[in-house]
Amino acid sequence: MAVSLRELGLDDEAAVAGIAIDPDKEPYSGGPIGDVFDQLRASPPRQIPFALCDGGRVVGFIVAREEAALPIWAEKGCMTLNNLRIDTRLQGRGYGKAAIRLAAQWIARERPAVTHVMSSVNVANLAAFNLNLACGLTPTGRVVEGRIGRQRIMMAPVERLCGDQPGSMSMRSL
Repeated sequence: MAVSLRELGLDDEAAVAGIAIDPDKEPYSGGPIGDVFDQLRASPPRQIPFALCDGGRVVGFIVAREEAALPIWAEKGCMTLNNLRIDTRLQGRGYGKAAIRLAAQWIARERPAVTHVMSSVNVANLAAFNLNLACGLTPTGRVVEGRIGRQRIMMAPVERLCGDQPGSMSMRSL
């Protein structure tokens, strides 16, 4: 299995439009992919969308944000991981962990001054919370009001997210 991240442009929405997502869970990942790209185009620069690919097949999507594009709850100097979605037909195969790990490896390589990664997880989204824990993010104890309800803020050093976590799949780095 050759899993990798491919950086996308703001006009590359079609590359990830085919990712199947459960309509009940779609709000947790930012809503319809068209809305996510509309928000990316309307927001300050410093947001990097990525397609998660397994071989030639797109299996997921994630956005890294920094500087002016950081959410209000983020600490200065960190990057946040946002809008993670893995194709519903492929969930439970380690792709979520792969997306987080590969994004952290990209951050370590491309933004060496960034020491921490943060994420927010809706309190009702237990699967995402457990995924973040399994990847090495830990709750900060802060809960903020988000777009669709209360969000737990999670954080980890970049290096922790780059390494293998128990139960993770092996993959090719970027």
